Amino acid sequence: MRNLHHVNEQDASGGKKRSFVFATILILVFCLYGLGLGWKDFIPSENGYQLFKKFAAASLTPALDYQSTGIPEDAPPYYHKVLKSLWLTLQYATCAMCIALVLGISLGFFCTKSWWSHARHSSLVRYFLIIMYRVARTIITFGRSIHELLWALLFITALGTSPFAAIMALAIPYSCTLAKVFSEIIDEQDRRTSHCLAAHGAPPVSSWLFGMIPSAIPDLISYALYRYECAIRSAAILGFVGITTVGYHIETAFADGYYNEIWTLLYSLLAMLIIIEKLSSYIRHKINTPSEPKKLLETSNNREDTIKQLRKQSSTKISLYVIVTLLGILAFTSWNTGEPIFSDLGSEQRAANLDRFLNQEITPYPVRLSGNWADAVPWAKELLITKGLDATLKTFYIATAAIIIAFLSGLISIPYGAKSLNSTHYFGVTLGLSKTRAIIRKMISLLTKTILLVTRSMPEFLLAYLLLQILGSTAWPLIVGLALHNYGIIGRLGGEILDNSDPSNAKIIIAHGGNTNQLYLFTLLPSVFNRLILYFFYRWETCIRDATVMGMLGISSLGFLIDDASARDNRDEMFFYILLGACLVMIGDIVSDIIRSRFRAA
Repeated sequence: MRNLHHVNEQDASGGKKRSFVFATILILVFCLYGLGLGWKDFIPSENGYQLFKKFAAASLTPALDYQSTGIPEDAPPYYHKVLKSLWLTLQYATCAMCIALVLGISLGFFCTKSWWSHARHSSLVRYFLIIMYRVARTIITFGRSIHELLWALLFITALGTSPFAAIMALAIPYSCTLAKVFSEIIDEQDRRTSHCLAAHGAPPVSSWLFGMIPSAIPDLISYALYRYECAIRSAAILGFVGITTVGYHIETAFADGYYNEIWTLLYSLLAMLIIIEKLSSYIRHKINTPSEPKKLLETSNNREDTIKQLRKQSSTKISLYVIVTLLGILAFTSWNTGEPIFSDLGSEQRAANLDRFLNQEITPYPVRLSGNWADAVPWAKELLITKGLDATLKTFYIATAAIIIAFLSGLISIPYGAKSLNSTHYFGVTLGLSKTRAIIRKMISLLTKTILLVTRSMPEFLLAYLLLQILGSTAWPLIVGLALHNYGIIGRLGGEILDNSDPSNAKIIIAHGGNTNQLYLFTLLPSVFNRLILYFFYRWETCIRDATVMGMLGISSLGFLIDDASARDNRDEMFFYILLGACLVMIGDIVSDIIRSRFRAA
C-alpha cells in the first residue's frame, strides 16, 4: 500500500510538472497575441536581410583600423580607442562594485533577522527592529526595481554626464541586490553556533557575527563575484545613454554603417567578459571546495605522490592569492586613474542642478502651477490611462514571452551542458556509449556549452539592439535578446543542478540499459524540476526589469515612453513612467516570491 501511495504521489507530481510546461506554452501564445506578433514578423524584410548579410560577412573580417576615411592624422590608433572603451567599462563596474559592497553589507545587516535576540528585547525594542527591517526591505526593493540604465538617465539629467553618474547608476541597484541576497544567505545559515555563544553570555550582535558570518563567507564572496560579472555587462550598455563605454561606440558605429568596427568591439567585449567569468568561476570554485592536506597525508600510501599533491595544492592556493591581489590592484587603479569621478562642474553648481531637478523638474506640471499636490492625481490618472497602462502590459508580455522561450529552450540544452551526462561514466557507472556516439555527444556538448557561454556573456540590451537593426521595429528583437541571454543562464544553472543531484536513482536506470536521454527525461529532470521552476521565476523578475528599459530602443513599452518624455524635456512624465516600471517590477517580485516560497514548501 505504501508503494502504491508513493507511485500515486509521483504520478500526481509528474502531472503537475507537465501541466506547468503546457501552461507556459499557452501563456507564451497569449503574450505573442497581446503584442500582435506572428511568426512571419520574425522573418527579416528585404532590407533587413541585406543588412544581416553585410553584418554577418563583417564578422569574418573585424576592423583593425578606422573604417572612416576622415580620421585626422594625429588621431590615436584604433586599438587605443577599443582598449580605452573596455577599460572605462571595467573601471566603472569595479568602482560601482566597491560602493555596492559597502552599501550591500550595511543594508544587508538591517535586512536580516538572524542577529535579533527576541528573548532579551522588550516589546518596544522589538517593534523598533521590525520597523527598521521593513524600512530597509522597502529601500532595497525599490532600489533594485529601477534598471541601471534608468538610474543613469536620472543621474545624467540631474548632474550631467560624468563618471559619477555611471558609477552610481550601477552602485544603487547592485547594492540593493547584494543586500537582499546577502541577508538571505546569512538567514539560511545554521544558527547552533550563534545560539551556543549567546548561551555563554555573548552579546546578540557578537554571537551573530562570530557564530554565523564565518560559515556564510564562501557564499557571500561567491555571489559578490557573480554580481561583478553582471556589473561589467551592465556598464557596457551605459553607452546607450551617452556614457563612453563599449556600448556607446557600438551604437555610433552602427549608425555610421561601420560593421567591421562593431565586430571588433563585440569580440573584444566578449573576450573580456569570458576572461572575467572564468577567473570569477575559478575563485568561487576554490572558495567553495577547500583543499584538505591532512586528509591526503593520512590516506596516501606513497610519500612522493603525497608531496606532489601537496605542492599542487600549494601552487593552487598561491594562484588564488595572486588573482585576489590583482583584483585589489584593479580596484585601487580604477579609483585613481582617468578623468575625475565628478564632472567639471563645481560642487555648488552640482548642488543647484540637483535641487532644481528634485524640486522643480520632476514635480508634476499641474503641481508646479498651483502648488497643490492634489492636482497630481488627475494628471497621473490621465498618463496611466492614455499611455501608461498599455505600455505596462506590453512590457509584461515581452518579459513573460522571453523567459518562457528561454526556459523551454533551456530544458532541451541542459543535458548537454551538464558535465555528468557527457562523459563515458556517470558517477562511476559506465553509460555504455560506443566510441562514435561518445565523440559525437562530446562535440554536441562542447558546442552547447560554447553557445551558453556566449549568450549569457553578451548583455541582453546589446543583443536586442543588434537584432532590432535586422528584424525591424517589432517586439521580436526585445523578446529574442532577453531570451538568448536568459537561455544561457538557465542552461548553465540547470547543468550545475544536474551535476549536484542525487545519482542513486539514475544509476538504476543505467544498470537496466537506459540511455542518457531516458536518464534525463525520466529520472533527473523530474527530480530537479522544482528547482528549475525557482530559477524560472527568479529570472522572470529580472526580465520584467530589463524589458522596462528595452523600449528605449524604439518599441512602444515603458522604456519608449521614458525615452520620449526625456527627449521632450518633460522630466515629470519621465519620472512617472520610471516609477510605473518600478511598481511593475515590485509586483512581479512579490508574485515571484509567493510562488517560489510555495514551491520550496512543496
